[in-house]
Amino acid sequence: MTVLWKREYREISVDSLIEGMEIYDDVINRFGNVLVPAKTKVVDLIKIKNLLEQHDVRYIKVNVSEEENQEDLDTIDLDEIEENDDFSKIEEQLNEIKYKEKIKSFREDFKENQVKLQKDFEGILKGEVIGKDKIKDNIDKTLAAFKGNINAFQLLEQMRDLDDTTYAHSQNVTVISYNIGKWLDLNEGKLQSLVTAALLADLGKMKVPKELLNKAGKLTYDETLECQKHVIESHELIKNYSFVTEDVKQAVLLHHERMDGSGYPLGLKGNKIPLLARIIAIADVYNALTSNRSYRKKMSPFEAIKTLETEYLDKLDSKILYIFLNRIGNCFIGQKVKLSDEQLAEIVYVAKQNIYKPVVKLQTSGELLDLGLPQNAGIYIIDFV
Repeated sequence: MTVLWKREYREISVDSLIEGMEIYDDVINRFGNVLVPAKTKVVDLIKIKNLLEQHDVRYIKVNVSEEENQEDLDTIDLDEIEENDDFSKIEEQLNEIKYKEKIKSFREDFKENQVKLQKDFEGILKGEVIGKDKIKDNIDKTLAAFKGNINAFQLLEQMRDLDDTTYAHSQNVTVISYNIGKWLDLNEGKLQSLVTAALLADLGKMKVPKELLNKAGKLTYDETLECQKHVIESHELIKNYSFVTEDVKQAVLLHHERMDGSGYPLGLKGNKIPLLARIIAIADVYNALTSNRSYRKKMSPFEAIKTLETEYLDKLDSKILYIFLNRIGNCFIGQKVKLSDEQLAEIVYVAKQNIYKPVVKLQTSGELLDLGLPQNAGIYIIDFV
């Protein structure tokens, strides 16, 4: 028998909460105190998010509107479920159907936006005048694709099998930078400057020979200098756009500077590097680590987190990096993963002191496995599923 299923609520991460949503059920802390009553409409978003984070609440239920219900109606075949299966399995199957549909829709939107971005980048390269509205439209559409009840960082991992072009990288860095900016509580003006700079930061890569960008072996000194010129090229391409603010131009030019002075093009140190450039630097490195390159395979997000903790603390802004690492770890709670011993599991807890070694629940046995314990040192996450 096939039935039509309609839900009154959906469960989302606190990071995905947006203004206008209505809380479905009382949100309580571990002592049983009500933090946010049922039917509360989200008006002061930052205040509610901060309250929930202080009490370590990561997921909440929100009401589903009639419009969403019509869009999300799904069918489920009850004949495929054995009589002794409980209701939770029916809901699990339904959630899997919805998840796959949302991923499919997201991938289509992502690729469509990428084509538009490529066209605009090529126009800028040819010297065509690209208006402020067109740049803003690219940003809005890129961010809009990630606004739903699936976490942005989990969505990014669904795109890693697609071609890793300059356009895809620019889209990803824009989304990651946006999230960091929100976590830092940047005002709307700064946030807009941040995402504009993030989108345009690697525009100059289109002037770098493809054989250098895709070279499998180590670059020579001269080749490295040629690749590093892309930040200057990016700056040159946008410097005459009157609507591009000075802080955007600086961020584009300086997003490869490093806190210890080892970056380029000027070798700036510490706070001499503008804030927006320091944010984009973190987004850029994280996305690069989790993307396939001609000279290495992509890392899992948790491998990237470990690398950022061990190899980049003196190169990236440590205060911003600390916030990023702590927040991104929680973004993967609920994510299904494949472990190095071939077992499938689900991330259920991420400890602040050991972010890249979360606690997972094994799919077959339901057993909790703390990857941070010494006896589990040889087990690690190799991929997301």
